[in-house]
Amino acid sequence: MVNKDEIYSSLVHFGLEEIDAKIYVGLLQMGSVTVGTMAQKLDVDRGKAYRSLNKLRNMGVISTTFSNPTIVNAVEPSEALTSVIQKKEDEIVMLQKVARGLVENLKNYEKNSTPTDLSSFSIIQGRSNIYTRIGKLVQEASEKIFLVTTSQDLMRMYHTSIPEKIYAQVNAGVEVRIITNSCDSKSMEIIDQLGASEIRIGKLPSKSRMIVENQRQLIMSGAMKDSMDLNDDVDSIMYTNSNEMVDNMFSLCTHLWKKSKPMQMISSN
Repeated sequence: MVNKDEIYSSLVHFGLEEIDAKIYVGLLQMGSVTVGTMAQKLDVDRGKAYRSLNKLRNMGVISTTFSNPTIVNAVEPSEALTSVIQKKEDEIVMLQKVARGLVENLKNYEKNSTPTDLSSFSIIQGRSNIYTRIGKLVQEASEKIFLVTTSQDLMRMYHTSIPEKIYAQVNAGVEVRIITNSCDSKSMEIIDQLGASEIRIGKLPSKSRMIVENQRQLIMSGAMKDSMDLNDDVDSIMYTNSNEMVDNMFSLCTHLWKKSKPMQMISSN
């Protein structure tokens, strides 16, 4: 049976915090129960339980009765997760419609400026923002890309839109190379589904990430926590288009690539 902590970590991607995930999984096991019984069996504060249940009901993950006492019941997993996905898809459609008119309106406030060749630096905080920026780098790339990061980080990327963008770039002829640390066979299977041109296993300089496009742009971060939480606000990256830094890091990645072994050779041993 799959560990509950793994299930809780996966449910984070659907907007459920740990207490929400604990309640939903608990209700799947218990069936229809009163709020009081549920809170007691799961050892959850009743006030927190009511707040979580209200959130889960609005998401379409649980159902409640109007009786006294209130009876709660978990919605079947396939239906519940489909409901969450549908809500997010509806939000995206709404944002796209609003953006079309908003872009034109915002242009009226945009200051005209002369393009400059000066290098730019920016700091981006929070994992969801980081993976959005990495996806943007991959999507806009026209030169060879290196992704050098931990297997844990790559497994988190698998749950974002990054794999689709890697696939699109590889199909368009852009070479995307991944270098990561050794991991178990199950993790290797997931990483392989990222769709890179080639994946190699080697010794990383540290538990950090480097995503660099030849002669164009670079993303770097410090040490990362191993959790699968995509909403970690502590994680941060630096983005730059500095020619010197980009060239130095691309040379380092090329060196690491030569010292690494193809993933297929590792998995067959």
